[in-house]
Amino acid sequence: MKVKKYVVSLVIITIGILFTVIYFKSPIRSSDYYPLLSGTFIQIDMAQNWNKDKWISEFTYLKRNKMNYVVLTGISLTDKSGTKTVYKSNIPGTQKIYGDRDELDLCLSAAEKLGIKVFLGMDFNDEWWQQSPDNENWLKDQMNRANLICDEIYEKYHSKYKNAFYGWYFPYEVDNARFNNKVQFDNLAKGINLNLDYLESKKERLPFLMSPFMNSEFGTAKEYAQNWKYFFSKVNFKEGDIFCPQDSVGAGGLDVNEINPWLTALRKAVNTKKGLKFWSNIETFDYVNNSSITLDKLVKRMEIESPCVDKMISFSYSHYYSPNNINSGFNDAYYTYVNTGNLEKKQVDSPTNLKVQKLGEYEFKISWNKPDNYSNICAYRVYRNGVLIYSPTIQRIYGGNSKEFYFSVVDRPMPKENTKSYTYEVKAVDFSGNMSESSEKVTVNVKPLKILPNVLSKGCKYNLSPNPDLNYGDNGVKLTDGKYASTKKIEDSQFAAWYGNSFNLEVDLKRVEEVSQFMIDYYRNPRRWVYLPKAASVAVSEDGVNFKAVGLIMVPSVPFSDRGSSRYPLYLTLDKAVNARYIKLTTVVRPSCYTFIDEFQVRN
Repeated sequence: MKVKKYVVSLVIITIGILFTVIYFKSPIRSSDYYPLLSGTFIQIDMAQNWNKDKWISEFTYLKRNKMNYVVLTGISLTDKSGTKTVYKSNIPGTQKIYGDRDELDLCLSAAEKLGIKVFLGMDFNDEWWQQSPDNENWLKDQMNRANLICDEIYEKYHSKYKNAFYGWYFPYEVDNARFNNKVQFDNLAKGINLNLDYLESKKERLPFLMSPFMNSEFGTAKEYAQNWKYFFSKVNFKEGDIFCPQDSVGAGGLDVNEINPWLTALRKAVNTKKGLKFWSNIETFDYVNNSSITLDKLVKRMEIESPCVDKMISFSYSHYYSPNNINSGFNDAYYTYVNTGNLEKKQVDSPTNLKVQKLGEYEFKISWNKPDNYSNICAYRVYRNGVLIYSPTIQRIYGGNSKEFYFSVVDRPMPKENTKSYTYEVKAVDFSGNMSESSEKVTVNVKPLKILPNVLSKGCKYNLSPNPDLNYGDNGVKLTDGKYASTKKIEDSQFAAWYGNSFNLEVDLKRVEEVSQFMIDYYRNPRRWVYLPKAASVAVSEDGVNFKAVGLIMVPSVPFSDRGSSRYPLYLTLDKAVNARYIKLTTVVRPSCYTFIDEFQVRN
């Protein structure tokens, strides 16, 4: 029995030794056994003033971080005024932009020298976002123009930079909000085939990369994957072409926890097209404040995405992490990760001297001092009652907002019943994502919201001007019936919605009443471009002709951490009741956004 146990133990030890030797000598283990970025997008407008040395320095940063690919966009842009190119074009009707310098040549020259492979973007028409995916002829027209641009670029630069001029990038971003059926994907395939077949006929066919995105509010991963599977069966892709979806987290389309199921579904679709490569495009920004994410968030996303894809590139290391456009701390932190497989764990000093100044009943200015050792700090986190409400972050040189990295914020909490105080605190964060202990905490007292008991407007008729969007029609009573829409279903018929248009809601109480309080229930869902209004006000009248303004409805601060769908019931309570029969709510809608409401109440 002892002999048998000894033999078993010897076998286990031998297998362990063999595994260790094989593993540590294997090409898999000796290469990048932790996930790394393979490249980045660069929008050429950021580099419009770069000289040769600047391009060399940019690609040196990328190479040191083991990146080999760049997707260069904005080379040719079309709008109502014509087509503008960053190089001198001989195509009639084009216009050179960014002065006499040829940034495309400078880019390719530096890439050739440093061994960077560049995908060059075709012409992009900004009407794309207004065009229906059902308009087959529009995309065909764009592809015919793109063919001329591609042909000219190839003739001017390919023979000169054969190693750097690596592929083509399709600049039109496809999403599942607009593209959601086979007819639309068939139109897409026909348009892209016009380009691919042309390039093939001209012997200019190179690896072709496209980078769509997705939003879980508009469908499921399975539905999107099935549409792409159909597209792959129709498009003339060949071995070496690349399907590289944006992970859509930075822009808010997906939550981090949704990445794996969506990429897994798309992986299965890609596998149906022989030779097609599957990459992912990691978004290195946060849409809430359009700032760079800390490196811990990037690493987490790479760890999630790398098992699903062949390579990972980013939008955009060059814009959000490169020392050419932002504090070098981001690049230093990533370089440490590239060389060690780990981010540095360092102590971060806490902000000091936190102060809260009361500006109004529900308006506070929070200010703090940076710690003595602050060179490693890239952001601050401001909390109200434990909820992250602001995140001022170091900004980019090009594309950033210089006012975003500050040491004070003005907070307007939404008044609530039973809330008698707010406690504020601030923490500091370094480039790797290490967070300090909290600053000292400061508590301020407030009056809880008092909701008056009598609803005078229930069942009253009203007029809307202008009318809501057609998909959210109104029957003249749903906004005063006391019923609320579901925050889980944006298509709920209880909503009324306006896109980009300010609107008035005028309620007839049927007789003159003493009124003291007004409530409008706004809905917010950033994934569907539904936001709180820019402003809102209330006016009253006894005759329906002569209105008197009685106050503004305070639009509260939206917490930085509020990423989902949520309801914001906003109240205006008068110091003294007024007589009125007609109540007019005016809402100022933010540009290019939706405003949704589902209930308006007048109380006393």
